[in-house]
Amino acid sequence: AIEQEHEIQQREEYDKKLNLLLDKVDPVFHDELKAPCHMIEILEANPNNTAQWDFVNSVIFCLTIVTTIGYGATYPVTDEGRGFCIFFALIGIPLFMACLAVYAQHTANLIRWIMKKLGLTHGLEDDQTEKMQQLITAAFCLTVILTFSGYLTYKENWSYSDSVYFTFISFTTIGFGDLYPSSNTTDFHIIFICFLILGLISLGTVIEAQTTNFGKLLSTISSSCDCLCKNRCFGGNRVPADE
Repeated sequence: AIEQEHEIQQREEYDKKLNLLLDKVDPVFHDELKAPCHMIEILEANPNNTAQWDFVNSVIFCLTIVTTIGYGATYPVTDEGRGFCIFFALIGIPLFMACLAVYAQHTANLIRWIMKKLGLTHGLEDDQTEKMQQLITAAFCLTVILTFSGYLTYKENWSYSDSVYFTFISFTTIGFGDLYPSSNTTDFHIIFICFLILGLISLGTVIEAQTTNFGKLLSTISSSCDCLCKNRCFGGNRVPADE
């Protein structure tokens, strides 16, 4: 509501300036002038001049804050809006991360339960079961990425590689902002939000699993280097204590 009020004021000021300009020009040239003026308005990259602060876009904006994606396509320009953004981020980011961790754990438990029901864990040890669970989770995450990328290719007329790139950058919360969907329908926004949350949960689960695997690998390498160092320095013998 804060930014929307400012947006309306900016729109009214823009229309006044445009009308003053058109009053000084022959009506024959009005259409020719309106087109470049509108392009200048867009190229100024001011989101409040493009009517983006409706409810659905505001929800997406809040989602990009709590997920720390921050595309930069929409941002507050008033002091009140920026102050609220800081306050909202301080509360929303840790709360969303906590919820994301809980849902990621529920997703892992659901996959484990499905594996047991299908008999995929029969005769497998815990390590093998864990690896299979990670593979299924990765396959599910890849399916979400490819499906959402296909949807973006269809809606935005992007190349499939651009869609995959945007989807991955979004799900990993990198959010460069070099690509951003131009579709502004409610249906698209709902699908966008659903896929974004689903992708964050699935890819977050995969990244967490890979972090654990890399941690084990680094621990093994560290232990091996430690043993090798001791063998080379002390010949495999314990250093006698000073008497």
